[in-house]
Amino acid sequence: MRIVPLVERPELVDQVAAWGFAEWGHFNPGQTLQSRTAEIREGMNVDRVPIVLVALDDASAMLGTASLLFDDLEGDPRNPWLASVFVPVGRRGKGVASALVTAIEVAARRLGYPMLYLYTTSASRLYAGLGWRALERRDYRGEHIQVMDKAL
Repeated sequence: MRIVPLVERPELVDQVAAWGFAEWGHFNPGQTLQSRTAEIREGMNVDRVPIVLVALDDASAMLGTASLLFDDLEGDPRNPWLASVFVPVGRRGKGVASALVTAIEVAARRLGYPMLYLYTTSASRLYAGLGWRALERRDYRGEHIQVMDKAL
């Protein structure tokens, strides 16, 4: 498995956007697949936030994706955020998400951030196992979320 910035594989933008829209579109009222695709294109950076990474198998097929965003939780002043960690169901349980999370942590550290935040509806145990600390539970846009942080 290799993890590369999406900017190196721009042909994967539509798939990254489709995965994210299907998984989290309900969190963003008014968002369309087209607007999510445009946001993903804006994240094609390596030297500043936002950054989108993709995990690739040996045949260069996409295994998953994750992002580093400045703001991910509306109204929350903390930043930056690990966001949009997604691995398709058939590819889960093989360390892809963990590798993507670690790669985002490395990118945030390289950019000089001392702390990273995330929120999740379902993967608290995964993140806790990677050294993330639970901060608070709250309702956000109709979902129960766990906010977590990690010192870099």
